Amino acid sequence: METIIDYVMRLEKSKHSIPKMNALDVYTKINIRDYLRRPEEKYDKEYSVERQEIRKYIRKDDLATKKKGGQIDWGYLLKANDF
Repeated sequence: METIIDYVMRLEKSKHSIPKMNALDVYTKINIRDYLRRPEEKYDKEYSVERQEIRKYIRKDDLATKKKGGQIDWGYLLKANDF
């Protein structure tokens, strides 16, 4: 039987999951620097589930851009970001 505390905790966890990725939430200075430090997928397991999803989203954008022959201007994103 689930207690009230377990029920509330489960609801709180489901509230904080990321159903859709919002670029403003993903491309923060912390997330960009973290990804650039160690972009390899093998390091994802060292982060929380939420951070793993963020890293996966950034990696997908990065690889798609490289596949098209482009490059993401990380310096611009870091300077333009206030958060």
